[in-house]
Order: sequence, then C-alpha cells, then structure tokens
Amino acid sequence: MPNHRISDDLKEAMLRLEERGRDSTAEILKIAQFSRSTLCRLRRRQRETGSVTRAPANGRGRPRLLAEQDANYLIRLARHKPTVFLDEYRERLQRYRHLPASLATIHRTFARARMSLKRIQKMAAERCPLKRANFSRHISIYPVHYLLCIDEVSKDDRTYARLFG
Repeated sequence: MPNHRISDDLKEAMLRLEERGRDSTAEILKIAQFSRSTLCRLRRRQRETGSVTRAPANGRGRPRLLAEQDANYLIRLARHKPTVFLDEYRERLQRYRHLPASLATIHRTFARARMSLKRIQKMAAERCPLKRANFSRHISIYPVHYLLCIDEVSKDDRTYARLFG
C-alpha cells in the first residue's frame, strides 16, 4: 500500500463498519484500501485517545538554539543597525545575552524572519577623497608622457574577504 494521507472521516467510517460486525476485517481492508497495520493503529489510537486523529506535531523535534526573546532581540538590532556583520551580532549576543551562538544559528534566525543578507561592496582605498587629493598633488609634478597606467584586471581577492554581511 502506498503511503498517503487518509482522511479522518474514512478512518471513523471503517471503525464503525468493524463495530457493526457485518463485514469481515479482510472486506473492510479491501473497501478502505488500508493495510492491516493501519487498521490496528487506528483501533489503538481510538482506544487510547478516543479519537482517530493524530496528535499535532507541536513541540516535536529539536528545540531552537535561540529563545524567542533572543531572536526578537537580534531582529530588532538588525532593523535598528542593518550594517552590522553576523560576527558582530554574535559578539553582541555573547556580551549582552551571554549566549554563545554560531553564525549559522544567527543566519537561520534572520532567514526565519524573512530578512535577507546584504551583499558587501568593497570600498577601494583610492576612493578616499583625502588620499585621492594627496595622490593627485604628488603625481602632478611629473610630465604626462612619464606616466604609465597599469590595469589590474587579473587580480582576484575573492578568497580574502567576506562577500555577505
């Protein structure tokens, strides 16, 4: 039998058929297309809980590493100051909440809150206006035909920096 969802109405109807006693167990299984183990499980659940419905899955599984208050603290912090890196959030959690949370835990917390990560833009040192002015002043003493410009297209810094905040 394939594994598929069986409606609670069908489960209750099959148990009522069995209680009436008119049909054999084999006929009931054939009508409902149940396996014998499913029928036995339904009987046991009916006997133990008084209902054929499964218990809700609330509270099952591994507990979250961050409590709801800590997750809300992180989200408020991110909305207040969105330019902070994940490792800085981790330091704040450690310092103010005494929680040793990993970067993955913090990332999952933001993902559950539907917050996306920002793409980091590297700011070149040459974009500093003071350094640019100083460089222009320094290079202006040379004639134009003395200067040679080199393009650094093949330079690859991808492994030395963080791409996401």
